[in-house]
Amino acid sequence: MSNDESELDALRRALNYDWPEIQKHLIEEGAKEAAEEDDEERDPYEPYWRTNPDGTRTLHMSFDSWWLKDFVREDVLLELPGVVIMNTKPWHTDSVCISLADAYGVGRVHECDDCFTEDDILAHIERFPEGQFAAQRISGPNAGNCVGMATTMRTSRPPTAPIRPWRHAIGDMTLSAHEPDGEWLYGVEMAVRPMYQGHGIGAGLYEARFDLARRLNLRGWYAVGMLMGYGIYADEMDVADYGAKVIARQLKDPTVTMQMNRGFRAERVITDYVDEPAAGNAGVLIVWENPDYEQDG
Repeated sequence: MSNDESELDALRRALNYDWPEIQKHLIEEGAKEAAEEDDEERDPYEPYWRTNPDGTRTLHMSFDSWWLKDFVREDVLLELPGVVIMNTKPWHTDSVCISLADAYGVGRVHECDDCFTEDDILAHIERFPEGQFAAQRISGPNAGNCVGMATTMRTSRPPTAPIRPWRHAIGDMTLSAHEPDGEWLYGVEMAVRPMYQGHGIGAGLYEARFDLARRLNLRGWYAVGMLMGYGIYADEMDVADYGAKVIARQLKDPTVTMQMNRGFRAERVITDYVDEPAAGNAGVLIVWENPDYEQDG
């Protein structure tokens, strides 16, 4: 603890950021002590019971600490209170899919035609590992599980080209349209579980993708932001008119207005983009040009 850090600040920092390392240390030390007593080495991350002399049993390693074995601090891209933003790892796939289904309001991924499966997420990681993002809890209830996700790919098609419907744009659910040398980042999907919205997780996922575009020296990043606020205006105007008013900032849309406030330029309304009745199946082309882009030669 530094001279300028109070005990409360140190505790807060430990709970928010250092808890995985503290927990790993306790688990590994407990396993060493058990091995000395039993003369038997054990995997510290494999839960097991020991019977005490008084007949009670002690559980070594809690069942919700399964993720600590794979958690590496160097993989963390951004730290938030109790949550970290990381590139998606194979051990994240189940809870990434749950986050996506929860954000869409469906019970399971197979009930959602446009939700990625675990196999799809694994394919994304194989194609473009640095372009897949998971927001993972590292302390408190649900630690180890993801509460948000984002999927991107690279493309050589600039945002000035005709925008294809979502399925066509990504090729298929494994992102077969990803171009490893593409000069633009394409925003494929993003979701934050409803109960975790409003806590900076979405902002963190955006920041991680801005950083990626800068790090890869891409021209920029574009996507189609869905017009999720259209439903309450559906009886008053068509979705194209609604989108035009959102672009002109005459109306606020919960998705597109937020994206405009994050630095995206709203270009035009894209109709028939993806099957999303709440948005009238439409969105707005949003573009961010990398101010640090350096053209070779």
